[in-house]
Amino acid sequence: MTVAYSPGGGNDTVARLMAKHIEPYLGVRMVVENTPGAGGQIGFTRLAKSKPDGYTIGLLSSPSVFMIELMRKGVEYTLDDFQPIANIQSDPIILAVNEKSDITDFASFINKVKEQPGKLNVGGDGPQSNVHLQAAALEDALGVDVNFISYSGSGPASTGLLGNEVQAALLTASSALQLVESGRIRPLAIFSKASHPSYPNTPTATEAAGKTVPGVGTAIRGVAAPKGLAPERIAKLQDAFQQLLADPEFQAASEKMGVVLTYMGAEEFEKELQASRTEAKQYIDLMK
Repeated sequence: MTVAYSPGGGNDTVARLMAKHIEPYLGVRMVVENTPGAGGQIGFTRLAKSKPDGYTIGLLSSPSVFMIELMRKGVEYTLDDFQPIANIQSDPIILAVNEKSDITDFASFINKVKEQPGKLNVGGDGPQSNVHLQAAALEDALGVDVNFISYSGSGPASTGLLGNEVQAALLTASSALQLVESGRIRPLAIFSKASHPSYPNTPTATEAAGKTVPGVGTAIRGVAAPKGLAPERIAKLQDAFQQLLADPEFQAASEKMGVVLTYMGAEEFEKELQASRTEAKQYIDLMK
């Protein structure tokens, strides 16, 4: 399984969790291989150009996979070069600060941004990723201007926050959970429509802001293969991941790590990817 991001981030977390539990259903061991770089472009390109035999699969992260395609020239793939297999997870973005920060809540964060337009450094996976998209949607909804600092994944962005390289960070909920639970970082808001089960005391951004802040950066993570995979192999893989998500042990491990499971089969997952691509397009000009 190709993961287009660095170890320690949300994509890597869910991929390795699946790899630990899926062998009984897949019939073979699944090996995770990180291929980070260019905000995911290197890994996604590698997956798209792999042989469609069912033995090379990857973790697609929407909207990142098509943000690259929409915003860059010379990208060697499009969303149509992938065969969706199964959606696995929905992972919203949180806004967090170092636990030693004098920014105590979402309101004080917004006040500080307004005092220093374009100067407050906010780290996150990027550039042109789902996290960068969420930053653009935040700025658009609340009329603020932050200085978005790109990292190669949520893991490196978390490290940057802990090392005070940035004043705040936009991180995937799953990748940040252990740091939140250990008290090393403080969540200010979560960009989701409803309260997150792993963050019961963290308000949604809409609640904290008192006006709608869309959660367009929520990572929809699922398994895909290169286009051209034989129908019987699509069915075999889809069945294996469907059984995995129904496994009580996998469900318990996922809950412990803050991974919210959201299964979709191949057809439904493909429709979700296309809808997410359409929604994200409205923010493209704001991200350039």
